[in-house]
Amino acid sequence: MPGDIASPRNPLARRILRLEKDPDARRKEGRFLIWGSRLVEEALEDPARIERLVLGEAASRRPSARSLLRRAKHLQIPQSVLSDPLLERLVPGAGDQGLLAVVQFSPAPLEDLLRAVTIPLLLVVDRIQDPGNVGTLVRLGEAASVTALVTVTGTADPRHSRAVRASAGSILRVPICASPPPREWKRICREKAMRTVVTLSSGGQPLDRADLRGPLALVVGNEGEGVSEEWKEASDLRVTIDLGGSVASLNVAAAAAILLYEVFRQRRG
Repeated sequence: MPGDIASPRNPLARRILRLEKDPDARRKEGRFLIWGSRLVEEALEDPARIERLVLGEAASRRPSARSLLRRAKHLQIPQSVLSDPLLERLVPGAGDQGLLAVVQFSPAPLEDLLRAVTIPLLLVVDRIQDPGNVGTLVRLGEAASVTALVTVTGTADPRHSRAVRASAGSILRVPICASPPPREWKRICREKAMRTVVTLSSGGQPLDRADLRGPLALVVGNEGEGVSEEWKEASDLRVTIDLGGSVASLNVAAAAAILLYEVFRQRRG
């Protein structure tokens, strides 16, 4: 393995920093970062996606890392070692774990994903700003077997490192698509007989009375403003979660969990 890289001017260090900081760089390269031994081990289940392993100097000497490194070497995955301070500087939090991977992704067209299923379920993420919330929605999406998570312009990048961590590995398995233009969206919904369901803090049909069977696109909105007027106008159904006590609204991830479970419950029933 090559010697430790300590300079932030090193080409690999500069590339890691770009992938950490710049969503445009992630999209252009089709690469993102994951860090931590558990996530890297999950990624190794599909080794063709891992472009490179990057280790901190201390982690590279740990006995606990030997089996993982031997496995990566057997799979012919390139490995590099960065000084611990540099790794932490480039990707805050990764220094403690000391293990990072550069992972490839190829966005699949939404229509291709829809062709592969009989009763699609899309989770549409409308301008959600917090990467942690977006990552949690990715994880919920996997638990609910969504066909894809669809991001609307203005939504935090699901492959931001905070989102990746919050997804707890689900980012490796849940398809991510960008929302098509409104006219294209309407055509896709019409062809798939798919209803668009938006979530409102009040004024919608009570969730327990809504029919959530059949092809659905479930839209959850911005943390402060909720679902946009454009999505409300495009909706076929508006639903609201009835709350008790003095609670006026739920965190978007908590609301999405309740909504997705209700879809799951109705489909199973």
